Amino acid sequence: MPAFELYEARVPMARAFRHAAKARTASSSVLMAVREDGVTGWGEAAPRSYVTGESVGSVLTALARSDVLGPAAEALRLPFDEALRAVAALDPPSGPDGSAGTARAAAACLETALFDHLCRRDGVDGLDALHRAGFGDVLAARQAPARVSTVLDLGRDPVAHLAGLPEQVRAAIPHLKLKAGPDPEPTAVLAARVRALLPATATLSVDANCSWEADAVLRQADALRAAGIDWLEEPLAPRRWRGLAALRERGLRIMLDESCTSESDLTACAAHGAADLVNLRISKCGGPLRLLALARRARTAGLGVQIGVQVGEVGPLWATGRLVATALPDLVAVEAGRQDEWFPPDLTTPPYAVDRAASLAPVLGGPGTGVRVTRALLDRCTAHPVQPFGGPAEQTSRRTV
Repeated sequence: MPAFELYEARVPMARAFRHAAKARTASSSVLMAVREDGVTGWGEAAPRSYVTGESVGSVLTALARSDVLGPAAEALRLPFDEALRAVAALDPPSGPDGSAGTARAAAACLETALFDHLCRRDGVDGLDALHRAGFGDVLAARQAPARVSTVLDLGRDPVAHLAGLPEQVRAAIPHLKLKAGPDPEPTAVLAARVRALLPATATLSVDANCSWEADAVLRQADALRAAGIDWLEEPLAPRRWRGLAALRERGLRIMLDESCTSESDLTACAAHGAADLVNLRISKCGGPLRLLALARRARTAGLGVQIGVQVGEVGPLWATGRLVATALPDLVAVEAGRQDEWFPPDLTTPPYAVDRAASLAPVLGGPGTGVRVTRALLDRCTAHPVQPFGGPAEQTSRRTV
């Protein structure tokens, strides 16, 4: 019988990350270990209440339920391909009574841990596993290093930061995301200054994190277009489909983020003609398999796809995102986080790595997600006991990572 372990990870960040809706100074993740017969798989959730309505506490509660862990344990009894299909169908509930639909971040933690465990158990490369899960129609035959975005938040002057980079480093930037302030008018002015420092080949987006009003954006539509912004990411409160459609009618390209966590969101978006692109993140989509299903649906609907991150991913999440981003062709942009700036390098094996000079994220390779959680990370975590299928925290802390 597999043992399931849960950990709360709140690792301080060396620099705060700020945008219009939030300032983050530490990770806020849940780690899950699935252990059996000397094999360990790792998963992670980065719950955000303003994205999926979840918290660290709600994820811990959802993942400790016997009616979640029982089916998970049964999935591990199946042959590899059948097990992957069973894993993709697991739905941790968001309500304490088992109601209210799938808890997306909790599902991501569980799905990633089981995926990683199955791959390590059977010696299956992560990309091969995604193909065997039925996503060969949207995946490349081989992984390739991902060209990654530069993301500039409100914690530092974006113009000064860009101007301070060597010219050859700026020339390698494929995409820049500018985190917006609460007012679109000064954001348009700032975006124009940022655009002037970027190579002509780079795309530029502005992420308002749901903080703008439709009327204010419409008044600044001409200025935003003139600033050279290629798209606005989530400018309005989530799922304001008619408002987003009105912005598109004024010539603004729109990317969904907080408004897209499920296929029903994509259906509503298509019905209203509300977006051009979608930002998909492992934690908010429910795991790599659910994300790929959404990517397939988005492309069928004619939407461009970006692979994004949750700020403060400490291990399995960034690695799983890296697996997907290096396996999906024709992405409009790829985010890789700034773990090398925020966290010490000893949290995973291998450590987080991005070539900032070339804006390239290398392929990790290997079975599963390609990384292992280290003792250094677990020493920064709080263990939470899982009684039905795993031992108490004081027992799990003595096991190898």
